[in-house]
Amino acid sequence: MLASLLVRTGFSLGLTLWVVVSLVVGQILGQLLVLSLGVQANIAVLTTVAAVLGYSLGILIAVGGSLMISRRRSIDKKQWGIERLPSWSDIGLGVLSVLPYFVLASVVIWIGTDLLKVIDPDVGQQQSFTNLYLRIEYIVAFFTLVVLAPIAEEFLFRGFFQGRVAKHTGSVAAVLLVAIVFGLMHLIGFSEEGAVVFQWGAAADTFALGIAAGVLRLITGSIWAGVILHAIKNGIAYYFLFIYVAG
Repeated sequence: MLASLLVRTGFSLGLTLWVVVSLVVGQILGQLLVLSLGVQANIAVLTTVAAVLGYSLGILIAVGGSLMISRRRSIDKKQWGIERLPSWSDIGLGVLSVLPYFVLASVVIWIGTDLLKVIDPDVGQQQSFTNLYLRIEYIVAFFTLVVLAPIAEEFLFRGFFQGRVAKHTGSVAAVLLVAIVFGLMHLIGFSEEGAVVFQWGAAADTFALGIAAGVLRLITGSIWAGVILHAIKNGIAYYFLFIYVAG
């Protein structure tokens, strides 16, 4: 019993480390690749392209490396929550989950702000999309935040990561572990001066999103309801950050 517990725990910790390292390496490679091209463009657009490339490379490293280590030639679509296409019920559940997610996020942020006092309400998630002027820049920002990011993050975290961890820790523990890692991956940001900023508010918010999306994955057996919820959340943020402010 103890040996089995140690093996399961070791696998979960190892997979967690592998996902984190893969994403970090992917982001570094994405930045280097964009810089090596020497393209002259708006810094927001370049940062966006680098982030998309970095996330894509991170997923490729995490998933590809896992398949190589396990000597599998194909992915387990059911285990990773991509066995089927999105359904109307996925869309409905994703929409209905917006309110519970906001309530949970408010509670978590309140605990961090008023009880634990680790969240500075004046420090939000640092955004790359500043000083947008051209229509194409708004389109790139929208496509990245509202379309690409939800699909990529839900596939990696609620699909690949949660699907594999759940086999060793159980469904509830997997949801919690993946949500914690998901939140911590949004913890570190950089100010306009290049200084490191700890975004505890953003980490708390994405932790709550991870819990909601993780539960949706359990209910539906797929990642698509979580993708819808994630896209709506990012769409609301996009509106207030770039449309409302510009107006």
